Amino acid sequence: MRMHMTGHKRARTTVNLDLDLVREAGVVLGTKRTTDTLHEALRDVVRRERRDRLARHDFADLTLEQLRDVRSDAG
Repeated sequence: MRMHMTGHKRARTTVNLDLDLVREAGVVLGTKRTTDTLHEALRDVVRRERRDRLARHDFADLTLEQLRDVRSDAG
């Protein structure tokens, strides 16, 4: 495995891909290269899982004031 400049581990591998599906995903994701399409698709899956996990979390102790503070810090 080699290190990319961002510090993420990268590996070269051989994968059998449905090229029509890769092209279709590239159109949806706005990517042109297969590697970019696969990386963006993987990022999307991880984001979706994190969002779903967060949506299932019970924020019973969160007050409206705390929520306003969080939102104002994010901007």
